Amino acid sequence: MSEPDPFASPFHHVRLPGQTSAPTPPGYAGHPGLPMPAVDPRALPPPRPLALTTASWSWLAGAVLVVFGLPALFFAGGDAFADELYNGSRDDPEPLTRTEAEFGARFTPVLFGLGFAVLAVPFVLAALKLRSGRDWARVLLAALGVPALLFGLFMLISFTSGVAPYVPSPVGLAWVALFLVSVVAGFVAMFLPASNHHVRAVRSR
Repeated sequence: MSEPDPFASPFHHVRLPGQTSAPTPPGYAGHPGLPMPAVDPRALPPPRPLALTTASWSWLAGAVLVVFGLPALFFAGGDAFADELYNGSRDDPEPLTRTEAEFGARFTPVLFGLGFAVLAVPFVLAALKLRSGRDWARVLLAALGVPALLFGLFMLISFTSGVAPYVPSPVGLAWVALFLVSVVAGFVAMFLPASNHHVRAVRSR
């Protein structure tokens, strides 16, 4: 016969007929026999709307397109880029060798990718904080969205004017379309009425 637990509470919660047990709040570590503490609904964070989630993912998608997608386009056209570097240096006092031109064509997209990664840090941090309804993140993204749109328009002109012949025009235009759509979608979604209501609710807590 098992011995009684000397540390057990002598008081037991009595459930009256027709009384239902309250759900256990998250993280509650009280005695299972005691009544559950009341949870103030105002202490719980408001549910995040779909519009704010869409805005966050849109900004993150734009950052991925710049940091990884754009350098990948130039890296894929490395042979044509190397030809341009090699042929363009023939009239120089010390022209590039074929090996040097190929190295420059492969290393330049990687260098640009690292630079874009540094510039994308505030975009990524603000996009993640936007999911929590932080108003400062929305203001920062709105300010950063202007140069992002100008960058997209600059790349549009570059791909259509032949400045980057080593990137096929349809591929470049597809990248520009995806980037501009992600930036515009992120900007619009974070200012929709549902997003505004969520940000105000988080601010008032």
